Amino acid sequence: MRVIRYLAYGSNLHPARLQARISSAAFSTTAMLRGWSLNFSKIGRDGSGKCNIVKSDKDAVWGAVYKISIKDLKQLDVIEGVGKGYRSSVIHVPSVGACNAYVAQQSFIDHQQEPYDWYKELVLAGARYHLFPTEHITSIEMTRFKVDFNRKRAKDNLSALVKKKISK
Repeated sequence: MRVIRYLAYGSNLHPARLQARISSAAFSTTAMLRGWSLNFSKIGRDGSGKCNIVKSDKDAVWGAVYKISIKDLKQLDVIEGVGKGYRSSVIHVPSVGACNAYVAQQSFIDHQQEPYDWYKELVLAGARYHLFPTEHITSIEMTRFKVDFNRKRAKDNLSALVKKKISK
């Protein structure tokens, strides 16, 4: 099976979430990506902010590198909305090499966006799971969010974290 490396930095950070979506996903390592910044500026299909990374001189983003099958990459492209909000990019990650990552298309960026409560919790769960530095976690914790009154959507999106306990 041919595999590629995928850099998760948002809601796919936690292996339970990613593996519920893409069965071939296998955690490889964590990595720091200097020269990039994390924000929630990507306009989601549900009207809330989703994670995005942008070039930045002074910041860094932490992410988790997963190996996924080439076949499953097409499925992940559909889930992430390639061409409908995200573009698939190849980013060089020091000590890892080339990794696929999803970066928001310019026409889908709005810096006034706020994530839903459950989405922010997904990102935090992944950052905590991977024991990212306190500064990175605190930055996510301080992100403003809005409550999603569609509790079924919230429950459905958080269900992978509840169903499957994954130990590192």
